[in-house]
Amino acid sequence: MTGHVGELASAYLDGETTAEESAKVVAHVAECASCRDELADLHAARSALRGLPVLEMPVSVMVDMGLVPDVVPLRRRPIAWVAAAAASVAIFIGGATLAAPETVGIPLDDVSSQYEQQVRIDPGLTPPVGVVTEPEGAQ
Repeated sequence: MTGHVGELASAYLDGETTAEESAKVVAHVAECASCRDELADLHAARSALRGLPVLEMPVSVMVDMGLVPDVVPLRRRPIAWVAAAAASVAIFIGGATLAAPETVGIPLDDVSSQYEQQVRIDPGLTPPVGVVTEPEGAQ
C-alpha cells in the first residue's frame, strides 16, 4: 500500500472496506507505527462517542430550527383538578348509596312459620329446596 491509511481508517473501523482494502490496511498498520497509533486513537474516540447517552432535543429547539411545525404542548392538569374530580366521584357514590332503597328481607323464622301454616292447610305441599323444617315436638 502506498502512503498511509488516511481516510481508509474510518471506513475500515466501520466495516465498509472491501476484503482487499481491509487486507491492505492490516498489512500497512502492522508495519507503520504512526498509522497504528492513528487507528487506535480513532477507535478510542469512536468508542467514547458511542458510549455517551442519547439526549432528546427539546421541542422548542426543534420548532425554532423548523424541524417540526409549531406544536401546542399539552398542559399538565394541576393536582387541584384531580383532587376535585376524585371528591366529586366520592360524593356521587355516597349520594347514590344513601338514595338507594333499603333491601327488604324476610327473617328465616317468618318464612318457616308461614310454610308450616301452609302445610297444615295443604298436607300435600312439599317443602321447597333449602327450607329446613323442624319436627313438631322439637320446640
